[in-house]
Amino acid sequence: MQRTAIILAGLLALAAGLPTAIAQVETPVPAPSATPLAVPPASPVADLAGVSPLPLTGARRAAFEAYAADALNRLGVAGASVAVVQGGEVVYAQGFGVTALGGTDAVTPDTLMMIGSVTKSMTSTMAATVVDDGELTWDTPLVDLLPDFAVADPQLTSQLTVGDAFCACTGLPRRDLELMFHFNDLTPDRLIAQVATLPLTAPYGQAFQYSNQMYAIGGYAAAAAAGAAPDDLYSGYQLAMRQRLLNPIGMPRSTFALAEVLASGDYALPHATNLDGQLQRVSPLVDERFASSVAPAGALWSSAREMARYLQMELADGVAPNGTRVVTAENLARTRAPRAAIPAQPGLPALFAETGDHYAMGWVTGTYHSQPIISHSGGTLGFVSEVAFLPEADLGIVLLTNGGQGAGTFNYAVQFRLFELLFDQSSEFDALLGPVLEAQTAQLGELRAQLGTVDPAAVAPYLGHYEHPTLGEVAVALRDGKLIFDAGEIRSEMRPQVDEAGQVVGYVFMDPPLAGPTPVTFRQGDDGRPEVIAEVPDEGGSTTYVFTFVGPDLAATPTP
Repeated sequence: MQRTAIILAGLLALAAGLPTAIAQVETPVPAPSATPLAVPPASPVADLAGVSPLPLTGARRAAFEAYAADALNRLGVAGASVAVVQGGEVVYAQGFGVTALGGTDAVTPDTLMMIGSVTKSMTSTMAATVVDDGELTWDTPLVDLLPDFAVADPQLTSQLTVGDAFCACTGLPRRDLELMFHFNDLTPDRLIAQVATLPLTAPYGQAFQYSNQMYAIGGYAAAAAAGAAPDDLYSGYQLAMRQRLLNPIGMPRSTFALAEVLASGDYALPHATNLDGQLQRVSPLVDERFASSVAPAGALWSSAREMARYLQMELADGVAPNGTRVVTAENLARTRAPRAAIPAQPGLPALFAETGDHYAMGWVTGTYHSQPIISHSGGTLGFVSEVAFLPEADLGIVLLTNGGQGAGTFNYAVQFRLFELLFDQSSEFDALLGPVLEAQTAQLGELRAQLGTVDPAAVAPYLGHYEHPTLGEVAVALRDGKLIFDAGEIRSEMRPQVDEAGQVVGYVFMDPPLAGPTPVTFRQGDDGRPEVIAEVPDEGGSTTYVFTFVGPDLAATPTP
């Protein structure tokens, strides 16, 4: 996830997993607070290097569970599933909340949810098994496996390796809108072709720039080395993950296929929050198709119980719970070796900055009070997840949620509370979290106060069809008095944002996954044709998208 306090919701998708990120806060669901439990007085925060954690038993276990239940209600999350691994064993597995807003089916440790970018470390681990077999090296050029692969710089194209694809350091910036628009048509071949059209915005190896497209290409390259057919990389990738990772670890219900999820009978529906703060369901079909466009970067469905088995394998340096060696310790360690430094946001609390200061290959690395920590979060259009472990303490946690703006905050809060309890530390995270949530609430409140109503006469000259070279065709229309931005697979109402003088400064998206403060403006281009301009925040500042007018749509755009 990004470090920005409030960002375009869609850019949280397939999130980068930085522990410093706090998701957008939503209106909490009123609920009674958890009854405080008798827990022994905690020690001050200390250097925890070499310190062994206490067991998650007795009062500590009860306090942890009560905290998670209370946080779910405070942060307005529909449901969550949590598992803790300690000393090689799954010592805790529990569901909270419901699988669907308005429903009564409870989340269980076996409830399937999309894990988003937590898939990334699993993809690099699958690649490590191919390296173990001698079919690949981390330094194998991508073009040797995917001949049509290219980036904007031909010289760099020939140099980029499989390992580089996973490092978030190639110079290819984060461009998630290219994934969200018309994702139904984004096959692996088209994804590879799309990357060649994207600009490189930093020299190779000199900046952390998270790219879902590049990571997916690395996964497809590893699958090709494992025997995937060049004309069916998607199926070949799924097969490699099943044979090399999921089956050996013992994860039979984890899948990339929505049909298998629905047939299981125990799955959660995704949710997201609109700009008015209302939690709403997202179509699981839309969520699945969006993630499938970059499957190796974030399309796996799994449960907390099965992800705990993956965590057991990681903590055992490549050995599955049944004793099967899945991957060598040497190549597994390569996936955790820091590659790109993650710059800390000015003013960020040290706890956040230290726990995520480098990106490896599908993992974020750092320290928690001198204990090495390895983690990654994930987010699709309607699910948010987190996996984190302290390898020297033999301790880890899995958190899966079915979305909402508070879901990322919930994951980090519960993760850090576990560490505080087991290392006998005073509550630190909540004290840091409070001011952040208050600032986010104030920012969102200010934005909502600036929203006006659409003037049909003002927008009439800009209604119609537009196109963008990479994002394709979109439509701007008035429907039942609402201004609608329609990109096919995704659409959103837009409302005007007005300044203190009442002048419109832009239009903001109201509906997920686009909901957020990114303004859209209308203007006349140099050729006299209308244009739609969107400024989307990213790691380097922002990316400007200019949609040019194609023609009116009289059927879909009634005369105001």
